[in-house]
Amino acid sequence: MKTRPLVVLAHGTRAPGALPVLEQVSAQVADLLPGVVVRHGFVEFQNPTAREAFSGLHDPVVVPFFLGGGYHVLHDLPGLLAEHGSGSATRHLGPEATIITVVADRLRQAAAEAGTAVTRLDGVVLAGSGSFRRRPVRETEQAAALLARELGVPVRPAYLAKTSPTAREAVASWRREGARTIAVAPYLLAEGKFSRALYRSEASFVAAPIGAHPAVARVVAQRYREAVGSEIGIECARGRVSLAPVAAG
Repeated sequence: MKTRPLVVLAHGTRAPGALPVLEQVSAQVADLLPGVVVRHGFVEFQNPTAREAFSGLHDPVVVPFFLGGGYHVLHDLPGLLAEHGSGSATRHLGPEATIITVVADRLRQAAAEAGTAVTRLDGVVLAGSGSFRRRPVRETEQAAALLARELGVPVRPAYLAKTSPTAREAVASWRREGARTIAVAPYLLAEGKFSRALYRSEASFVAAPIGAHPAVARVVAQRYREAVGSEIGIECARGRVSLAPVAAG
C-alpha cells in the first residue's frame, strides 16, 4: 500500500518578522515520519499556498495547524481538498494535554525572566484567537482548565477577536478582584498580530506563543498516524487476500 503524503496547513500571517514556525515543525515531523512526503502550506497571506502544497500529490492527509475547530478548519480546508480532488483532513491540534504542557513551559520561562515563579501568580489569562462559533470557544475553555491543573494556579480564558472577554478585560477583572501578579499565556501556535496585541493587555508579563516545540511535531505526527491507521489495508497471505486494519505505528 502506497504511503499517503502529509500536508500541514496553517492560516498564515502578514505580521513582519514572524518566525517560521510551520516550516520548523514540518521539518521535525518529517524526521518523525521517515518515508512520508511532508509538505506545508498556508490558507492565506504566506507562501507556499495550500494549492502549491497539494500540487502533484494524490490523496494527501491534511493536518490542520490550528488549535481550534473554527471557520478555517470547518470550511476553508474541506473546500481546498474538494478543489484538489482527493485527500482527507484530520482533527486539528487542540485542546491536547501535550500542547498544554508546552504552554505551561512557556509561562514558566516568562515567569523566570520576570524574576518570579508560576506558583506566585495570582492568576493566568489563557488567550486564544476567538471565534463566533461555540465549539472553538469551548475548546479554549477546556484548554484553560487543563492549564490550571498543570500549573496549580487559577486560569481564565480570554479571546483576541470575535468573542469576549478580551485578554485586557480578563486582566482588568483579575485586578478588580485584588489580584496583583497576573500573567497572560498565548494559546497560539505562532507569533503574529494576535500575539503582539497581548502586550497591551496590562498583564504583569506575557509568555511566548507555543512555537516550534518538538511536542507540537509529535501531535502532528500522531494525527497522521491516526488517519492512516484507521484505514483498511490489504494483507496478502498464503495466496489469499484478507482485510486487516493498518497498524497505527
